Amino acid sequence: MKDIADFAAGNDVDVILLQEVVNGVLVGTENSAQDLRKFLRDRHNLDYNISTAFELGTPGLLSVANAILSRCEIRFAQVQRLPFTVELEFDGTVIVVSRNVQVTRLLIPGLGKINVYNTHLCARCEINERAQQLDVLLDFVNDLDTNMPGNIPSTLGGDFNFDRFDNEGAEKFLWETIINKGFIDAYADFIITSSGGQETLETLCEDEDNADEHCTVGVSELNGPNARRVDYIFTKSPSIIRDARVVFNTLVNNEEPTVSDHAGVFISLELP
Repeated sequence: MKDIADFAAGNDVDVILLQEVVNGVLVGTENSAQDLRKFLRDRHNLDYNISTAFELGTPGLLSVANAILSRCEIRFAQVQRLPFTVELEFDGTVIVVSRNVQVTRLLIPGLGKINVYNTHLCARCEINERAQQLDVLLDFVNDLDTNMPGNIPSTLGGDFNFDRFDNEGAEKFLWETIINKGFIDAYADFIITSSGGQETLETLCEDEDNADEHCTVGVSELNGPNARRVDYIFTKSPSIIRDARVVFNTLVNNEEPTVSDHAGVFISLELP
């Protein structure tokens, strides 16, 4: 958390999307997103607003959540539950897991509003179950975006747990479903454009046995091989992508700290 706080301060980060935020006696905290918020204030004198959306667990013992931290004012927040999936089994007992997508509408000084969505799709589930969650998520996004007056930018980020190359391309349609709704894969768009054609969608974390700077899993001391790009930030115009990079990719850049079993995705947007 301290490393994330230091990165946020050093890179003037306005909004932080977190997945697998935890609380309960098993992890010794009431809210790990609040812990990060405290580090940002104590170490760097930065104040962030916070919205937390708990997903699953046993209250008081261990619960998991998504969270959005924002230096800008949160004008509105809402949570949409996603279809339940069976992801866990313990001692012969099947555990049904809940997932969600959360949204905060932020007021950007001098520029207006932006809708920021944060999610974490199912991991140990069938592809069709992940597709069902994505359909509900995108309907929720569409309803909010189309019911708002004016042309408000939207950003959708999180751990989507799908990869264009995994299962011999069987999950590629999930990425395409989001793109077909008018979103841009912000990281890929920036990297492909800035590389002058040296990079394409087919070269971003293409080899699961040889992690590169584009991968977001399989790049940490906390997990093994099978490198994938499963964490994304999608944007919907009007906005311009000024910068994008994968951070905390420890095995590719050993000067970066390990903060999770996932790397992070950083983007900078220029809003109208």
